[in-house]
Amino acid sequence: MSNPNMTTKAGMTMTPSSPPKRQTLASLWRLRMLLVLSLLWLVPSLACGSFAPRPTPTPTPPPAPTQPEIAAGEPQVQSVEDTPIPLPDTPTPAPTATFTPTPIPGTALAAGQQARVTAPAGLNFRDAPAASGQLLGQLGTGQIVSVLEGPVSADNFTWWRLDDGQGNVGWAADGDSETEWLSPRLGEPQPVNRSPRIEDRVTVTMGAGGQLSVRVMPGTDAALVARVNTGAQFTVIAGPQSASGFTWYQIRSDDGSVEGWAADGDGTDRWLSPLE
Repeated sequence: MSNPNMTTKAGMTMTPSSPPKRQTLASLWRLRMLLVLSLLWLVPSLACGSFAPRPTPTPTPPPAPTQPEIAAGEPQVQSVEDTPIPLPDTPTPAPTATFTPTPIPGTALAAGQQARVTAPAGLNFRDAPAASGQLLGQLGTGQIVSVLEGPVSADNFTWWRLDDGQGNVGWAADGDSETEWLSPRLGEPQPVNRSPRIEDRVTVTMGAGGQLSVRVMPGTDAALVARVNTGAQFTVIAGPQSASGFTWYQIRSDDGSVEGWAADGDGTDRWLSPLE
């Protein structure tokens, strides 16, 4: 049996080490103790959670829906929401033409219609729609004229541009606050105080009981053809001719029994008056 305290050849004393088995058991024991301590620390952490503050969760929006993939060759159907709806074109309203209606003849004076002079002493005819306009003449009572233009207001009167049918054109007022001088109501034909014209229908307007002399030629010394009564009607076929201080017209009756020349008046009274 060897001595445990052996001296080497160099003179050094060596102490023998623990057996290997005893060292292994000590290492296992230390591992078990570490394991137990770890479990004792880990169990409360698992039960209560970590002591570190937890972050507040941030809500995440749901992902946007994606268009389903369309297989090759399949028709693409567009969503109704994605399809623009065309708005109908709103037509621009066409401007409406405005116009002044033309009065019915006989109801109101209007350009393009006729009128009758109703002024008792005739109607002055001027070159402008104003009382200061130059006097061109006088329209006879009962005379029918053509209205060319108007109305124009001036000098407290309403003026109309008239054509008397004898080449005279001018302005005349249609009346004052009391009397109508120019009327749209033509009525039945009546004798008018104006000079006759060829093709006029005329009537004899001598005083009561008077007769108009009809002669073969213009003049008071010409042969007498006939004497005709007031109210007799004729057609003017020629004239005027001046003779013996009078103005003469050739007239003919409807049946042709009377034809000759007659004076139309003496400057004060009209003997031969057109019917209008």
